[in-house]
Amino acid sequence: MSLMPVDEALERLLESAVPFRTVNEIALGEARGQYLAEAVVSRVDVPAFDNAAVDGVALRYADLGEPGLTLPMPLRIAAGDPPGTLMPGQVARIFTGAPVPSGADTVLMQEDCEIAGNRVRLPGRDTVTAGQNIRPAGQDAARDDTVIGHGQRLTPQAAGLIASVGVPRVRVFSPRILVLTSGDELQAPDESPLPGKIYDSNGPQLEQLLIQSGFPNVQRQHLPDDPAIIHNTLTRALTDPQQRPDVIISTGGVSVGEEDHLRAVLEQQGELDFWRLAIKPGKPFTYGRVDDIPFFGLPGNPSAVLVCYLMLVLPTLRRCCGADNVLPEPFCLPADFSVKKPGKRQEYLRVRCVPKNGALVLEKHPNQSSGMLSSAVWADGLAMVPVGETVSPGSVLAYWPFQVLL
Repeated sequence: MSLMPVDEALERLLESAVPFRTVNEIALGEARGQYLAEAVVSRVDVPAFDNAAVDGVALRYADLGEPGLTLPMPLRIAAGDPPGTLMPGQVARIFTGAPVPSGADTVLMQEDCEIAGNRVRLPGRDTVTAGQNIRPAGQDAARDDTVIGHGQRLTPQAAGLIASVGVPRVRVFSPRILVLTSGDELQAPDESPLPGKIYDSNGPQLEQLLIQSGFPNVQRQHLPDDPAIIHNTLTRALTDPQQRPDVIISTGGVSVGEEDHLRAVLEQQGELDFWRLAIKPGKPFTYGRVDDIPFFGLPGNPSAVLVCYLMLVLPTLRRCCGADNVLPEPFCLPADFSVKKPGKRQEYLRVRCVPKNGALVLEKHPNQSSGMLSSAVWADGLAMVPVGETVSPGSVLAYWPFQVLL
C-alpha cells in the first residue's frame, strides 16, 4: 500500500472537519486559550473619552504663537478626574490617561514646556501639530464594533481587549476529548518499575499538548492489549451521554503488529478513512470516525505523537472551532547540518534556532529516533525536509517554533 502524502492527508482532515457542538459560557478570567464560539461585540467606546497620551499640558492650538509665550494654568487633571473646561488663553496641567478638558485640542509633553507655579512657558506654534498626544474616544474600539471574531483564540491579548470593551463572559468551544493510551507494556509514572514495562509518556504529553493549545476538557484512559476490553471501553464511552466525547485520540495499537488490536476494533465499530502516511516520524497515523465521532490514531512512539499532533491533529481541531489559520506559516531558515540520504517520507526534524556568524541557523539534534523525547525538550521547533530531498549546510528549510505551533 502506498503512503499518503502529508499535504493530502491534512487537506482531507480539514475537509472532514465538522464544527464542535459543545459550547460553554465562561467568565473571562477562566479562559485558557480556547476558541470563541461567538463573536465579541464592544459595549462601549474604547477609550470612552479623549485622553492624554503623555504627561504635560493641554491647550488650544489656536492660542500658540511665538516661542516663549506664557499662559496661566488654573486646571490640574489626573487620570480619573472629571475633565473640566478650559477657557481661551489658558492651559491645563494634565497626566497620562486623564480626560482632555472641554475647549482643549492639543497636549504638549511636559519636557517641551517650562512649568513654574501656575503659569507655563510654551514652545512656538511651528513646532507643534494640532491634536498631538491625544488618544481620541473610540480609537481602539467603537461601541457595537466586533472586536474579536468567531473562531479566534482567546490569547492573553484577546482577553485584555475583551475586558476593555466591558464584556465579562464569553462563549467558547469546549469539546470533550478522550485520550486513549494502549499497550500492556505501559505503567503509570507513580508505580515502581516492573520487568518488561515502560512508563507511559504519551498520555501526559498529549494531555498537556491539548491543554496548552486551547482544549482543556481532556479525559485519559488506558487500554490493555485485549480486543474485548477495548470494545467494551469504547462502547461505554459512546453510550454514556455524560461522558460521550467529541473527539477520540489514541496512541499505539494502530500499526500492523499482532498486538495492535485498537485499529481492528475501530474498524469493527466505525470506519477508517486512511492510515499509513508519508511522514517521519509517524507513518502509522490513522483517521476515521466511530459513531460519528472523529478518531485520530497516533503511533506509539512519543516523538511521533508530538509531530502528528502538531502537524495534523491540532490543525483539524482548530478548523472544528471555525479557525481559518489552522497551521502557522513556517519561518525559512538555513540549516547548519547535513541530511545526505533522500527520504521517502516528509521528515520533521527536532531542531533549535541558534545564532551563528551574525545570522540565525537551524541546529539538528544528533538523535532523531521517534522513541526519544529528550531531543524534543532540547529542541525549540521542527524543521521539515520534503520527500526526496537532501540537506547541506545553508539549505533553507521550513521551520516552526513549538511556541508558534501551540
